Amino acid sequence: AIGPLIVNKKILQHFSLKSFVEWQTSKNRRRIFMRKILILVTFMLVTAFSLFAANPASDFSYKLSDDVESIIITGFKNNQKVYDIPATIEDIPVTVVESEFLGFQGVNEILIKIPEGVKVFSLTQIYSRGTPFSHITIAKLPESIEKCKVLAQKNRKSPSNLYITLKGSLKELKNLIEIKTEYVDFEEKSIIVRSSWAQSDKGYLGAPENYSFKSSNIEEVVFEEGCKIIGGFGWCTWLKKITLPSSMKKLTGDGFCFCNKLSEVVLPETLEKIDFGVNNQQFDGTSIPLKTQVRLKKLGYTGSFGN
Repeated sequence: AIGPLIVNKKILQHFSLKSFVEWQTSKNRRRIFMRKILILVTFMLVTAFSLFAANPASDFSYKLSDDVESIIITGFKNNQKVYDIPATIEDIPVTVVESEFLGFQGVNEILIKIPEGVKVFSLTQIYSRGTPFSHITIAKLPESIEKCKVLAQKNRKSPSNLYITLKGSLKELKNLIEIKTEYVDFEEKSIIVRSSWAQSDKGYLGAPENYSFKSSNIEEVVFEEGCKIIGGFGWCTWLKKITLPSSMKKLTGDGFCFCNKLSEVVLPETLEKIDFGVNNQQFDGTSIPLKTQVRLKKLGYTGSFGN
């Protein structure tokens, strides 16, 4: 009986040692696994923080405003992929962004984020002789914005691929009093032109003074009741439908010329006459059906159509 007892003790000792080794190995594995998780979480937090943190002032050219109360951003530097404009620089608020910007060679995509507090945003490419290097995306405009101008170059190699994309909805921008765009890719394809924009024709060559969407990829336009000066959508080759108000007095500038997909024009029954000005070619190059052409002719249009 002593023999088996000794054997059993040895067996128990063997299994106890084996279990301890397995337990210790498992513990080490858990410790290594937890360390990896901790490193991963730390990396994710650092990455997230860097994504939400504004760029340093050294990534921008800037100057003081004339009244020395605010900062004007005048350029972008250091070949970054993301420009999160700071709300302040040395505790002075950034209120204006005005830059001629083509992007950077070797940087295919650039994202620009505009903080609350900026009232004027102007990004242009049309005054440069060079060709844009980068596709630029402008994130949602802040609610504080009052004036916006985005004038891109035409992409001559691939006209349907526009150099600048504007994200977000103009409908949410309650303080916006002026907007002018050219060759811009709008995320929002349906635009409402506010009556407060459409009161003056003192723009270039008699165009609307406070709005223009020339050559942009908008598909539908609704003019609010109260709009008097209509125009500003020449060469919008994606535009399919427009709704005009009974309050309109004048169709100015390029109007809707060469909007080759424009086939639906909603005209109020109460509209009796429209001043088409000297140009009178505001519907040239469109796809407007004959019945609508007849109505426009009776309203005073003497120009040509797409057919």
